[in-house]
Amino acid sequence: MDQYQRLLKKIKNGKIPEHVAIIMDGNRRWAKEHNLPQEIGHRKGKDNLENILQAAFDIGIRILTLYSLSLYNLYRRPKEEFNYLMKLFKEGFEQIVNDKRIKENKVRINVFGKIELLPANVRKVIKKAVSRTKNYTNYFLNFCIAYDGREEIVNAVEKICKLYKEGKIKYIDEDLIKSAIYTCDFPAPDLIIRTGKEKRLSGFLLWDSSYSEIFFSNKYWPDFKKEDFARAILDFQKRERRFGK
Repeated sequence: MDQYQRLLKKIKNGKIPEHVAIIMDGNRRWAKEHNLPQEIGHRKGKDNLENILQAAFDIGIRILTLYSLSLYNLYRRPKEEFNYLMKLFKEGFEQIVNDKRIKENKVRINVFGKIELLPANVRKVIKKAVSRTKNYTNYFLNFCIAYDGREEIVNAVEKICKLYKEGKIKYIDEDLIKSAIYTCDFPAPDLIIRTGKEKRLSGFLLWDSSYSEIFFSNKYWPDFKKEDFARAILDFQKRERRFGK
């Protein structure tokens, strides 16, 4: 039994988080430290997602939400890097459409963010992946692309104001706001993992993260392996969740 299998065995003895979210950070810094082009870092990061997705299946996590590209970074990336990222997104969603694990495990794909800002060819393949999996309900794989938590809340407020003006609501509470945000169909993350040495959420799931446990890893995303993911779950299982009490 290898190290990963031993970690899985320990995890099975504890409570499995239903929803895990990941800020996949550090591709560019990984490339810089290895004296490689940024494109190689992004490629390595994309390829590593395969390993973490498999670990989520192995552990039995039903909902996985991935911070793939912030709205802020959508505008500030150099054109060449942006074009390469879009190429990787297109390639990645094409792979998802044909991935046997997605079909066998009945994984529904969702994409949250200002998707209309992405190139048409990327939007097309995203739409295909979402459409192909829309009836699956065993697992959920959510991608946050061109996403910002503040923009998500602003978008929710605009929806609510429209309902109020139309006379469809009379008062506002937390449940109403939850129903208007991108992640309305999902419980808040039990655990948020951030790789890449930074110790902040960077606008990720601002409404949903109020009582999420947070795990920071010093490893850059391309180096964050299945064993590291399993250790983050074990760390979560040791915590006492008090929800402000």
